[in-house]
Amino acid sequence: MREWLTKTSTLWGLGLFYLVLTIGFGIVIAVFDLHIIDEISSPDRVVEVVSSFTPEQRQAHFWMTLVLDMPYPLAYGGFYIGLALRFFGPWGPLLALPALITIPADLIENTAQLFILADQEHFAWIKQYVTPVKLAGFIPASILAIIALGLAVKRRFQA
Repeated sequence: MREWLTKTSTLWGLGLFYLVLTIGFGIVIAVFDLHIIDEISSPDRVVEVVSSFTPEQRQAHFWMTLVLDMPYPLAYGGFYIGLALRFFGPWGPLLALPALITIPADLIENTAQLFILADQEHFAWIKQYVTPVKLAGFIPASILAIIALGLAVKRRFQA
């Protein structure tokens, strides 16, 4: 798996998939004027925001979560892990951990959100646990990915 994740073609593919999904989020959010619930960890606040949605917004957020947000942690997670393994040498496995932790947390959060958006608000309690874990992994993983990309550019121009 490590060999596949660190291949140039795999990193390009995952990076482009990550970018396309990110652009897709922007389009759906703008078209439907959505307040996304991905960063909200308070169960009461999540239910409050979802309750304020129009039926069209609720449906749009549901489909955005299912179609774009479910594969998102696999795209960014694989990309971030591959970058860490490729560009941080023996420290790579350790520095890949934030992304590795984020993937299941984000998938669990997305599943809870699908239930919440489908009028099953009693699943909102899950977000108070998994959203902070997701963000605690995603932020350092993103910073490490930027550093890894900087190292990649530096190596490219030094060659």
